[in-house]
This record gives sequence, structure tokens and C-alpha cells, in this order.
Amino acid sequence: MPPQQCPECGRFLKNALIENLAQEPAPCPGCDVELTSAMFAGSAPDPSGAADPAAPTSSRVPHEGQRDVSVRPPDLEPTAVRSTDDDPLARWDVGATADEVASWRVDQRPFPTDAVVVAAAAVVGLGVGCAADREVRARGAVVGFVAGAVAGAIVRRIWRLEP
Repeated sequence: MPPQQCPECGRFLKNALIENLAQEPAPCPGCDVELTSAMFAGSAPDPSGAADPAAPTSSRVPHEGQRDVSVRPPDLEPTAVRSTDDDPLARWDVGATADEVASWRVDQRPFPTDAVVVAAAAVVGLGVGCAADREVRARGAVVGFVAGAVAGAIVRRIWRLEP
């Protein structure tokens, strides 16, 4: 159950405060309006444990002049939390130069050298395999393609080894 709110200022109230209203009224911590248990009828649990069949089923009983229930804390002004900028990160890099902002980009992938070398070796192997096996060109093409890809991968792996 969401916490109760003051019907005047909308401040969220502690459950202990709402439960203590059954014994005596208390002021709202936000606006000092006197809060009574009648303002929150049906929200405080019955000490005897029995449910009142005449009590409303809603956890909130509307109060005269009550504002909309909101999940945003009412302490904040709506104009302070609304943004008219289309860019959610606008004004986060104030004071940074264009070169600094460009250096922060990490979404630029490096050139895929390994993939290019393996693909080129596979194509060269395909051509060599077709030329070498004159009887069954498809068999020569497949064997040459696989041999070229494996050779390219091995060459790239050896190339990356540290001396």
C-alpha cells in the first residue's frame, strides 16, 4: 500500500503517524494542518484485527479539497523537474571543449582486421582450390575455402604473438 499523503500539501506521511491519529489528532509535518483519523478512514488497521464491513474498500478516502495523488514528492516544483530539452544529457558537459567531448566517445569500433584477413584468405583459398581440382570443382572450392580460412586465422594469430 502506498504511503498516505496530507490532503492539504500532499506531503507523504509515515504509517506510524497515521496509526496514532486514532488516539489524538496531530499536525502535518509539512503544513501544520491538523490531521484526524477521519481524513484517512479505512487506511489504518483495526487494533482488534476485525475488518469493518461498512468501511470503504479503497485505501484512500477522498477528502474535500484533496489534490491528485502523485508518485513524485510534492516538495518539488513541477517546472523544476520538467525538461524542455530533447537531449537528456544537455548541459552535462558544460565547460568542456569540443576536442574533450570527442575524446570521450567510446562507440567507435576498431577496424576488423582479423575478419578481413580471414575472409581474404578464404577467398584466395577458394580460387586456388577451384584451379587445383579440375575433376570436381565444388570439392576443390570447399577444401580451398576452409584451408584458406584456417591458414588466415593461423597467420593472424601468429602475427599477434609478442616477440
